[in-house]
Amino acid sequence: MGNVLTERTDRTVRRILISTAAIVALFVAVTLISNPLVKGNDNDRNRGERHREDEGALEVQIGFRISPIPFNSLNLKGKDPELAGLGSYIVNAPAGCNDCHTCPSYDPGPPKHNPYPPDLGDGQFNRKNYLAGGVPFDFIKPGLPKSRNITPDATGKPAGLTLEQFETALRTGHDPLGGHVLEVMPWPFFRFMTDRDLDAIYSYLSAIPPASPGNCSGPGD
Repeated sequence: MGNVLTERTDRTVRRILISTAAIVALFVAVTLISNPLVKGNDNDRNRGERHREDEGALEVQIGFRISPIPFNSLNLKGKDPELAGLGSYIVNAPAGCNDCHTCPSYDPGPPKHNPYPPDLGDGQFNRKNYLAGGVPFDFIKPGLPKSRNITPDATGKPAGLTLEQFETALRTGHDPLGGHVLEVMPWPFFRFMTDRDLDAIYSYLSAIPPASPGNCSGPGD
């Protein structure tokens, strides 16, 4: 009798456990159907894209604001203003092209605008000779040429370079016109820029007015 009761009890317990497991499984299934597995929210991605778009728009705005050449003096005919604005941001902020391609780099004044001692000026760029080259580098190594004039030539091409030639120079360090290696130009850094960045730089350089170099003793003068 004791064995029979024990077997019935075991069967009852098993049925209870099986029923409980089935109920739990059903609950889990219903939960998964009504509440899919947690995943990244598409809104987060969209918000990130909007943030990047906002940041890009801000860079364009800053680019036009800091350009030594006023917006209404840029030749934007046939150009994408947004691309040119981004180019100005790159050229005049992170790339620091002015120090090596404008001679002298800062408006000589008066008052003097060179931000370094002893002048401690406001850093206003030299608009008259802006990016017209002529900065000497022979103090680094005798025989080094002066920086190139990268303002538009008579055909409107910066330094006389087509976009393809310009990108080749910045990506490889080889001067497409002179055939030599750019020894001072920091092309090893510029080569990692995106195609859009290089297009933007070229667009901005195509939009500034032609200029001639002045007289200076070195970069940042």
